[in-house]
Amino acid sequence: NLAADLLLMIPDNELHLIKLCAFYPGCTEEINDLHDKCKLPTVEECIQLAETAHADDNIFETVKYYLLSQEPEKALPIGISFVKEYISSSDWTLDTIYPVLDLLSYIRTEKLLLHTCTEARNELLILCGYTGALLAIRRQYQSIVPALYEYTSQLLKRREVSVPLKIEYLSEELDAWRACTQSTSRSLEDSPYTPPSDSQRMVYATLLKRLKEESLKGIIGPDYVTGSNLPSHSDIHISCLTGLKIQGPVFFLEDGKSAISLNDALMWAKVNPFSPLGTGIRLNPF
Repeated sequence: NLAADLLLMIPDNELHLIKLCAFYPGCTEEINDLHDKCKLPTVEECIQLAETAHADDNIFETVKYYLLSQEPEKALPIGISFVKEYISSSDWTLDTIYPVLDLLSYIRTEKLLLHTCTEARNELLILCGYTGALLAIRRQYQSIVPALYEYTSQLLKRREVSVPLKIEYLSEELDAWRACTQSTSRSLEDSPYTPPSDSQRMVYATLLKRLKEESLKGIIGPDYVTGSNLPSHSDIHISCLTGLKIQGPVFFLEDGKSAISLNDALMWAKVNPFSPLGTGIRLNPF
């Protein structure tokens, strides 16, 4: 209720209220009370609105209303099919698919973790991982870009899914990004500069076309929390993203053992809501 009260005080709050209600795990009566407070239809009405929107081929509205209904899992195949179809084309852009994936990620965790949702969950995690990598490039979160590509590749390798992404292409795209950005990020101690190949330039140019520019200029650039550059004390933790010793504050993942730096956790959660462990649990370092 406090979250709803705060959101109701800000302008352009509809999408935020929808996400809040979609993720709220209460009983039907409690959810309907929250819907009423947020001026949204009841869960029963949302099913009908979702079916109407689906008949009209309005994907975003269909996903939205199914997520707000008693059967939010119905939103998964519809939204995921839309995204898969889009990225199968050659001229897709991040801004076309991200709103749908972002909304889908607010499905209640207990619904996402249902056995019947295994395939859809795996595909959602992969698609969110890949778009997360693209967002990280666009927002200049350099430290987590390789980890997001690796995360997506590992899920592709280990899970049975049908998505139009190939591990080889992800590797090629990551190499092109590294080659074309290394000149601006290398230090004097680095190995001699090797210019990117023509094919890498082409891949990177295609990547930039898909990314477009970040509309929210204030979120560009890496996150650094207080104490990030302080030396580690005797309680040493190794980042499961980078394999390096963590400097500064540590963030533990849901297994209670795996750790990443708080800086990386904040950036990861801003571009990919799901844990790096691939469990389908949301990451919340805020």
